[in-house]
Amino acid sequence: MFARFFNHLSPNVIKIYIPRILGSVTQKTICHTFERLNIGKVSYVDMHRKRNENNRIYYFAFLDIELYDTPVANNLCKTLAANELVKLVYDEEAAQYWEIKKHIPRTERQPNIASSVMPVLYETFMQKFDEHHNIEIDDTIIDVFDYESYILGRAYNMWDDNFNLLSGI
Repeated sequence: MFARFFNHLSPNVIKIYIPRILGSVTQKTICHTFERLNIGKVSYVDMHRKRNENNRIYYFAFLDIELYDTPVANNLCKTLAANELVKLVYDEEAAQYWEIKKHIPRTERQPNIASSVMPVLYETFMQKFDEHHNIEIDDTIIDVFDYESYILGRAYNMWDDNFNLLSGI
């Protein structure tokens, strides 16, 4: 108890970003998890709600954590300082984890030159593409490769460790 009191006084604060949090997770759960894992006390939570492509709710969050002086907290801080991703398991039974990244303020971020994000509207891009390649709208190229028969009729499951996409080659 005495050591835990002093751990709360640690001046070491880190700012983290969690890009994906299940819709059932609350701010209270997040705060409790960091304390339960003896990492630190969450002093600030900024959660944002989104919907994925399947219309399911999820969140992303920005946190400030006052780190305890523990091996777990020190390791987390060291890993994030090296700009590495941390997978923090918050529910072992359900195999649930958060991917944690060091939060870098927008003003300090380096522009991503190799970004896959299209800088213009899709319609504008396709119009320019069609003009450049002299393609009419009816001449759109369609991908006809049969992916399902390629993987031998077995649906891809990202959680299945036994799935081998190259097994048929």
